[in-house]
Amino acid sequence: MGDPVVNAIIAAACAVLVLTLIARLWQWRRERSAAARRRAEWRQRRDYAALRQQEIERLARRIIATSSTASIAGFSIVRQIEAVFTDGHPSPTRAVEHLKAVAADKGANAIVNLKTVGPPAGKCAAQGDAVIVRAIENQAQPAASAHAEAPPPPGQTPHEPA
Repeated sequence: MGDPVVNAIIAAACAVLVLTLIARLWQWRRERSAAARRRAEWRQRRDYAALRQQEIERLARRIIATSSTASIAGFSIVRQIEAVFTDGHPSPTRAVEHLKAVAADKGANAIVNLKTVGPPAGKCAAQGDAVIVRAIENQAQPAASAHAEAPPPPGQTPHEPA
């Protein structure tokens, strides 16, 4: 080992080997850090999507009635808010759920003229008119309660047993 050229070559090879190991460790650490950031971002997106879905479901529950016609049986339309539309959903059911959320967000409690479209591309759309409705009072109930307190049959006093 007395030859200085051999010693220099060995020292250079060792230096290259050490630098290569350091570069590999640095690269491994950077990849691991990037993967951790991607996982955290994925978790955040998943949590946001779950929260958004819960918000959509909460808003959709505010809609008390829907109809594919211009009226809803048992309800009278108090006010039309505006036409609503949503598209790009995987199923007609999901499109209607999103449409209900949009209508509820605008202050409606019902949707009339509801239509769904499912084109061949697989993305579904829904449209309708957001309205505020009020339940129609049933006129048959007062008549039914009047029959419950009907006068007694002829020849019988109100307090006599039947």
